[in-house]
Amino acid sequence: MAILEQRGGGTRAALAAHALVGRSSVCAVRIEVRLASAEHARLSYRDGAWSVRDLGSKNGTFVNGERLAPGSARALAGGDQLAFGDPEATWTLADASPPVPMARRLSDGALLAGAGALLALPSADDLRACVVEAEGGSFLVEIDGQSRPAHDGEVLQLGGEAFTLHLPTPPAATDDAGEHAGRIDETELRFRVSRDEEAVELTVSGGGDARVLPPRSHHYMLLTLARARLRDRDAGSLGPPQRGWVFVDDLCRMLSMDENKLNVEIYRVRQEMSAAGLAKAAAVIERRRSSRQLRVGTERLVITPMPAAGVGA
Repeated sequence: MAILEQRGGGTRAALAAHALVGRSSVCAVRIEVRLASAEHARLSYRDGAWSVRDLGSKNGTFVNGERLAPGSARALAGGDQLAFGDPEATWTLADASPPVPMARRLSDGALLAGAGALLALPSADDLRACVVEAEGGSFLVEIDGQSRPAHDGEVLQLGGEAFTLHLPTPPAATDDAGEHAGRIDETELRFRVSRDEEAVELTVSGGGDARVLPPRSHHYMLLTLARARLRDRDAGSLGPPQRGWVFVDDLCRMLSMDENKLNVEIYRVRQEMSAAGLAKAAAVIERRRSSRQLRVGTERLVITPMPAAGVGA
């Protein structure tokens, strides 16, 4: 994630896609400088680059020592030096990475950052809502077993706590073939299952590469969804859009777990797929917006038994 670092002060501020800078308590980056305005400048990320805009401040915004004209903007690169009001009190854009989805907890102002394109709220271990990236760079929020569009600045009420979402701006439309590399619909998931089904090894293949993922407990949940989709495909009575959907309550009964545990398992699968290089990793588990149903996001599925101990693969 992008980081703005104060010179000499040790303060490091994670940057949401739009970050207000100034002395006011509403600012994402608080500046304890007498010459800074209450709402001094705005840092924004759009179309692959960061920029800073002066908000008509009295004492100016500086980039690498040069003062911006009031109300004007300047593109930024990693390592650029910024100052707000006092040209000697500098900050460095220490990391110019694209922003990740974030949420600010309203009770204490804490900023919670996503892991890549996944944001678990309130946490990955107490997952009441998950914000995931969709096609085109927009975001969905999964809550109460359903999926709906998520909006920058909206407030989610979760278990007595309120969180304001800070979401990256979708990029301008492109026709980049690289956007399609490693997508779930072009990826094969190959499961090897032990006889007692205590161990599930998963191989993710696509684009000529294959990555073997060691057995994890959440693989069994993914295996269960894979079996449901293959069963519908083999029955031949349903078209691809209708295959493999399982109600959340039914899946919880099948796996002997509650919905919170299921949400954690889904999050861990997506995290693992993202680490394996899968683009749009959230799509490995699809949710229907109109009902509490989900499924594995591909029919490129193979399930085979794991060789018995002492027998070669």
